[in-house]
Amino acid sequence: MGMMKQEAKQGQPMIRSLVAAFDEEKQELVVRRNPTREKLAQAIADGAKAWIDIVDSTTDEVNWLADIFKLGPAVVEDLLRADRRPTLMVYASYLFLSLFEPQIKGGVVQGQEIHCVITDSCFITVRPSGAETVESAYERVAHNPDAWNAGVSYFLYLTAQQVIDAYYPLLDRISNQLNGLEEKLLDSPANAKVNDAMRKPVYRVKQQLINLRQMVAPQREVISNVIGEKRLGEDGSTRDLFRHLYERLLRVYDVIDSQRDLSSNVLDMMQNQQSRRMVEAVNRLTIFSMIFLPLTFLSGLLELNFATTTDAIVLPISGGMMLFFVLSAMVLSSGMMVLMFRRRGWL
Repeated sequence: MGMMKQEAKQGQPMIRSLVAAFDEEKQELVVRRNPTREKLAQAIADGAKAWIDIVDSTTDEVNWLADIFKLGPAVVEDLLRADRRPTLMVYASYLFLSLFEPQIKGGVVQGQEIHCVITDSCFITVRPSGAETVESAYERVAHNPDAWNAGVSYFLYLTAQQVIDAYYPLLDRISNQLNGLEEKLLDSPANAKVNDAMRKPVYRVKQQLINLRQMVAPQREVISNVIGEKRLGEDGSTRDLFRHLYERLLRVYDVIDSQRDLSSNVLDMMQNQQSRRMVEAVNRLTIFSMIFLPLTFLSGLLELNFATTTDAIVLPISGGMMLFFVLSAMVLSSGMMVLMFRRRGWL
């Protein structure tokens, strides 16, 4: 795997192939690895079964494929570009479809596009070096001669299976992240700074789920159309394999929707806690204003002149004692209101 990537980086041609042919002398199926282009083309012309895997394709390699398999201009153009959307195109002598292997890099969902061409005897994959799911299917076929008896449609099934399986670890990772954010939110509901710091990760996770959903939805339609294609499902067992893949994609789609609902619930919980903190703040301000209400009333009351007389009224107590009584009444009334609010749980 590491050597393959190194060769691709150095710009060397990267066409791998598996060719299976029946050996008359050994009376068994023999699988050969990576013959030259000339021998590979001759084996294909002789009707041998083959899997051709092109990593980080160049124009020369794609043109060579087009000459060997008589590919149309639209297919050649698609092989040389990234459409970013799974598709299925049916031609007279071959099928062309695209699958997407999901990856998350730097918090962003990326799709590694895997182009597949299926003929009667050959299976061709054109992909970037980052699409590692093909490696598992390729090596599985290379070490299992019985896989060749199932036909090239089985190779497509193995590749699609590995691609679909790649969604589950990502969804588990997103689920664990959302559960961790939810638990952190429940542990510190009154911490505004924690909630504000969590808002951005939740929005990022929600965007990841949206991107995964946009990737799975068309891929589901591609697998559905593959089930109806006669050349890929001539026998019932092969058709059942693709039906199984379709059901797995439906489950992936359902998991994505459930995780989206969970992310929305986390955002709603943040919004509710923010609203509750605002209400609590307003309640506290209202309570404090009610506590200072009697103080304002008493201080204002003493400034009023209820009656005027010719001679000034002299109180039997000193001004200092009067001030003490007024302040005591203020403190007593405020204390009684604080006690009442605490007993009712308002403060």
